[in-house]
This record gives sequence, C-alpha cells and structure tokens, in this order.
Amino acid sequence: MSENKVVNLKIRNSLSAKVSLINAFIILIGFIIMIFVTAKINYNLSVNKEKQMMDVYLSNSLNSVDNKLKDMGRVSLMCFSDNQTQDILKNYDSFTYMEKLSSDTYLNKLYTSLVTIRDDISGIYMFDFNNLIFHQDSYASSFRRKYDIKKYIKKLETIEQNDENVSGCKLALGKQPEFMRYSINSIKNKLDENCLYLIRGIKSFSPNVQIGYILLTTPVRVMDDILKEYLSPDAPYLLITEDGSIVCSDKENMIGNKLKQEMPQVFRNITNKSGSFRAAIHNDSYLFSYQKSEYSKLILITGTSNKLLSLQSMEFIKISLIFFAIMILAAVVLVTYHTRKMLHPLHKLSQAMSNFNQNDMSVRFSIESGDETGQLVASFNTMMDIINDLIELEYKSKVSLREAQLNQQKMSLLYLKNQINSHFLYNTLDNIRTKAEIQGDKDVAYMIMLLVDFFRLSVKADSQLVYIQHEVKLIQVYFNLICCRYPNLQCNLDVDTSLDLVKIPNFILQPLVENSLMHGLKGNGYKGRILVSIQQDYAREGYIIIKVYDNGVGLREENRYCFDKMLASVGKGILDENMSEDNHIGILNVQRRLLMYYPEEKGLIYTENPEGGITVTIIIKKELDTNNENTGIPEKAAESSSF
Repeated sequence: MSENKVVNLKIRNSLSAKVSLINAFIILIGFIIMIFVTAKINYNLSVNKEKQMMDVYLSNSLNSVDNKLKDMGRVSLMCFSDNQTQDILKNYDSFTYMEKLSSDTYLNKLYTSLVTIRDDISGIYMFDFNNLIFHQDSYASSFRRKYDIKKYIKKLETIEQNDENVSGCKLALGKQPEFMRYSINSIKNKLDENCLYLIRGIKSFSPNVQIGYILLTTPVRVMDDILKEYLSPDAPYLLITEDGSIVCSDKENMIGNKLKQEMPQVFRNITNKSGSFRAAIHNDSYLFSYQKSEYSKLILITGTSNKLLSLQSMEFIKISLIFFAIMILAAVVLVTYHTRKMLHPLHKLSQAMSNFNQNDMSVRFSIESGDETGQLVASFNTMMDIINDLIELEYKSKVSLREAQLNQQKMSLLYLKNQINSHFLYNTLDNIRTKAEIQGDKDVAYMIMLLVDFFRLSVKADSQLVYIQHEVKLIQVYFNLICCRYPNLQCNLDVDTSLDLVKIPNFILQPLVENSLMHGLKGNGYKGRILVSIQQDYAREGYIIIKVYDNGVGLREENRYCFDKMLASVGKGILDENMSEDNHIGILNVQRRLLMYYPEEKGLIYTENPEGGITVTIIIKKELDTNNENTGIPEKAAESSSF
C-alpha cells in the first residue's frame, strides 16, 4: 500500500509525466477526431461514387430502352410506305371475303418476318375505324370473334390523342390485348401479362387523312431484362411512365400499379428530370437516384442500401484504425522521451530552488542558456529584485503613513485653533461695526458688516460640498465688498434658482472672480464688468454651465500658452513647482478639486471674448455622490442680483 502511494505521489508531482499524459491525451483526441473526419469523408466519397455509378447505369439503361422503342417505331412506319397496305385500309369494308383473305395473306407475309426475327415485338395489330384488319401475336394465334372491336378502337383513339410522342407514336402501359385468346399459362407471369403499347395513326398519301391505326406491343419482360443486365441482384429498381404507372420493378407484384400508391415516399421525391434522395422502403433506408428520358419520358429509378454503403466505408475505417493505432503509439513514446529530455534542466532548477532560504533575499541563479529554462531563471532573478523593491516600498509606505497620521493630528489642532480665531475675529469686527454705527460712520459700519458676513459664510462652509445658493450668497457678499472698494465696477449674478439645492465643490467661484478682478480689470483701473452665470445646460440633459465673465484686458499670447499648460498639467498630476508662483494658487486649487469630483470633464475652460476680457466656463453634472459629505444648511438666496 505504501509503495503504491509513493509512486502515485511521484507521478502527481512529476512535470514531465503530466506533460506526457497531456500530450498523449491531445494526440488521442486528435486521433479520434481524425478517425471521425476520415470516416465521414470516406462515406461521402462512397456515396458520391455510388451516385456516379447509378447515374451511368440510369443513362445507359434508358438509352437501351429508348433504342428498343425507336426500333419498334420504325416498324410502324412500314404501313406508310406500302401502297397496297394503304389500299387495304381504305377499302377493307368493301372487300369480298376472298379479298379479305388475300389481304390478310399479304399483310401476314409482310409483317410476320419482322416479328419472328425480333425478340422485342410480341404483337402487331392493324385497324381501320371499324375492323381489326390484321394481327400477328406471338402469344396467341386467334382473336375473340364475339368481341366488340369497335370498343377497343375507341380506346386507341383516346390514347392516340395524348400529346407525348415516341417516334411519332403514343406510348401506353397495359395488359396483353383483350380481344386476343390467350392460354392461362402464357400470361400467368406479370412480366408477360403487362406490355408497352406503341400506337400510331395511319394516314393516306392523298388526301392526307387518317385511315386507321397500327398497334405494336412488347412485353415488359424485354425492358426488365435490359434493366437487370448491369444491376446487382439485390438492388431495387423502378421504370415508370410519366403519369407514375410502374412498367418494371424488382417487386413484380407492383407492375401495372401506380407508384404514388405503392411507394408514396419515393413518388413525392421525384420532382425534376434527375436527382437523388434518401427514402425508407422494405424496412431499410436507401439512397435513390432517378433520371427521366428526354425521348420516351420514361423515368428510371434505382437505389443502394445505406447499410451496404456503411459496410463499404467500414472496411476502410478498419484499416485506418490499425494504421492510426500504430502511429499514436509511436507518437506517445517519442513525445514522452523528448519531454523528459527537454524538462531535465528545469528539474535541476527546481531542486536548486527548493533549497532556497527565505531569510536570504540576495540569492540569484546564473543564466546558462537562452531557451525557456534560461528565461525562467532570468524571470526568477527579476522577481527577487521586485520583491526586494516591494519590501523597501512597503517600509517607506508605513513610515509615510505614520507621518501622515501625525500631520493629521496637527491639522486637527490647527483647525480647532483657526475656528476659535475666526469666531474671535468676526465677533471683534462686529463690535467695531457697532461702535462705528453709533458714531455715525455708516459707510465703515456697512463695509465691516459685509466683511463679517463674508467671514461667517466662510466659516460655515466646513464641508467639501455646498449648495449652489450658499456659494451664490458668498459671491454676493464678495461683490458688495469689492464694489465698495472699487465703485466703478459693475458686478452681476444670473442664477437659475431651480438649481439652488444642487451641490457643488466648496469655494470654487470666489477665486475665479478674484482672478478676473486682479488680472483682468486691474489694467483698466478696476473699471468694467464681472458677470457670474449659473444655468442648466439645455444641450446636455443633467448638466450645469457655470460662467465667470469679465471685459478686462484678457491674456497675452505668450501668457495664454503658459496658462493652458498649467491647467493641463494639473489633470496629469505633473505640475511644475514654477507654475504655482505666478499668483495662480487659487485657480490651481479650483482646477484640482473640479477634476477630483468630475474626472470625466475638462475642469476650467478659458475663452477670449470678442469685446475683450476672458470667460471662464465650468460644465459639471447635476448629480454627484455626496453620501459621505456634510452640506451647510441652505440659506435664503439673495433678493438682488445686481450691484
């Protein structure tokens, strides 16, 4: 038991054994697929070959049948070229008894030799419109005297009216002529009882009118012998007329019946002049081919059993199985040998790595080859370098995290201190405002009140996101302050009040307004206009457009390039230290926060106005995830929007 376990462990842990087994499995699957594909191809080739052989048989057999019918058709033409035969047909009713005997002797001499030297014509019969004038039948020598021959002539007239011609004759399938006397023995076989009729209307030379009929019969045995000549004994075959009557068949009991009744599954597949199909008959499945004669319109059908086709294919498959079995055995042996040989260096590397000490991270292996094994060794060395770098990086990250925690504690204390200082500042300013108002200096009192409001709003905004109405009120107070300082300024607000409760990042408008004032209108002596517009974006549903407009001096071309580069560098996180020294710290902070909350947008977009100055555009979404943010209490929007 223990020895078996050891062996199983070795096989399970051996890479070469696994590779060999997988390769053997893949080869086996390929072998099975190849067998199936080969069998399918061979079967299709057998079917196509059988179809070709059946088509050749059908074509040759139909040609032989048509040639027989053509010979019979030529015999029927003799009555046209013989003047005495024409006279007999025209005047038979007026002949005396002796003249009728003489006519019979003449016609018998004329046609008897044709019947005796041929094996395809069993009977020749000649009629005028009222009488059977002549008969020569190899199965019977006399006819029924009491038979109403006019009734049979009427039947000939009906058949002769058909459109289809075979050498100028009408072709029909029927029994031996019913007006003849036949012995029971001579017609007990269906191949002799049934025959093909060739009926031709006889016309006189002048005038060209019909004067009678000539009927030639041939037993279906003649056609049956032709069909059997090149066909295997167990192969089914059918010769049918255009209307579906069975002329010949390997099943004699079906002769004379309709194919639609006997074999409906075969009949419904005959739709063209030729073709092939599969159908089940006699409790077996067959592949059938059929072809229609252009001359006689007869249709010949033959088939081959699918079992026979499968047996023929199996012989090839047996040989293929033996061949492929030898090939797969040789392939497995060769693959196993070469796999073990190729993986031997890898086995040595595995043994060396198993002795690796995790406390010694400086271990490296020498690269002795340039193949996959050498690449694996190089990858191991690279991995060890990366692990060392990661350990060092992890150590530095922990140190940085500790420093960040200490800085956070310092910032918390500083924030608390600033809170106290801010409240102390605007409370003190409020006291100064009260004294100025008592002393009658209303302008100073008003400006101090505005300054107190500005500080109070700034202190209230202790969250990263605020409502738009809070940011608008802050800008409103700021506008009042700068208009007091610069009375020639015109400051306007254009805000869609339906957006009051939409949240945006805190303190993003005041730096933009201050930038317009200090860099746009300063060169004009602080004269001009500043407009802040907050509207819905009707082109993009769910978005807001914020614009800060001024009609100041704008940007010079050289400054514009540096400014665009500075804004673009913020989004890439590669801001140069020199870029923040040109009094644009507030703008950069706004850009950073916009890209942080709306990374899919562009942030600040600067465009020059045709009348001068700059318009700063911000396009942001209405909806923003604020689950983790505290928003200041909504305050009443300013009643006035102009100063």
